[in-house]
Amino acid sequence: MQKEGKPRFLKHHSNSVRGVAFSPRDRYLFCSGAYDGKVNLYSSLRMELLMSYSITTMAVAKNVNAVRFTSDGSRTVFLIVTNSERSDECIDFTVMCVLCILACTTSRRLSVVDVERGEQLLAYDNCAASGRDRTGLATDPTSPNIAVSVAVNGKGLTLLDLRMPLPLDYVYDVSSQRKWSLQLHSSTIRDIVFLESSWPWATSSGVLSTLITAGSDGCCKVCTMDGRILHTFYSGRHLNTVCPTPEPYQGFLSNGFYSVIMSGGDKITSYVPNLGIQESFCENRDKPIWKVRYTSNGSFLYSVCEGGVVRKYRRYPDRHEYLGETSLQHLRIEQWEYYV
Repeated sequence: MQKEGKPRFLKHHSNSVRGVAFSPRDRYLFCSGAYDGKVNLYSSLRMELLMSYSITTMAVAKNVNAVRFTSDGSRTVFLIVTNSERSDECIDFTVMCVLCILACTTSRRLSVVDVERGEQLLAYDNCAASGRDRTGLATDPTSPNIAVSVAVNGKGLTLLDLRMPLPLDYVYDVSSQRKWSLQLHSSTIRDIVFLESSWPWATSSGVLSTLITAGSDGCCKVCTMDGRILHTFYSGRHLNTVCPTPEPYQGFLSNGFYSVIMSGGDKITSYVPNLGIQESFCENRDKPIWKVRYTSNGSFLYSVCEGGVVRKYRRYPDRHEYLGETSLQHLRIEQWEYYV
């Protein structure tokens, strides 16, 4: 991405786009979800729409506020064949993998869409936060069938195993009055990101995957999927997004580079474990930042804020340098770094 081309605009939604995601399996495939209740699939190579799947029905408006591919671009599906005379008797079963997109909707439902056939495979009710703003949705890079969404109350998490017809578990805040619940956030969770296993908190959690959650009150929390809070830090008055550097964790090495956690909301901040907040950027002025993302090698950081402005930063061993801005509407970086 040293040399950037001109932006191309694909106008296939009739309302606000709330999420964009690239496929981890196909370098040119990406999807979008919008407030018109549609999930669209595109080819970035041909710059065209491949498929449009409508989640909205005549009875219920299910507007999309988050989309994500599964971490390996597929989902394992078990098709069970039962005896026609006895429904509880299993005769045979078939296992297949299909290309899937997860979509959170404002009706508190998470839908699993088969990309190749344009059909809904599964739907989980009462497991996603409603509201017009973007919401958090993440898939476990070490376990393709595990996904995490923001819970209905906006302050906890919903754990999903896509091989099961019902949610795997719920982790709410302390107000749920259940012994196994831990308070994740006192405000609405805006973003969820899985943490690479080499980070110090992830190592201490053992075999459980580790998450970073960003709250609208400016609080970031590192926790396990069973609700154990491992670390907490604050990054401003308001947060919408969080993003760790993509490489395996490293402290101060001979080359000077160290891993950081970038967060964005009222401003962009960089947090270094054991050192705290090291940098703060306010080029967005009074406009909220919705996304921050690194390129796959961590050389460049991109941010997108209200008003359709994307800003670019170069990463140096001990700092970030602001390079300039361009006009776009949403941000997602393809892993081979050809497309934003």
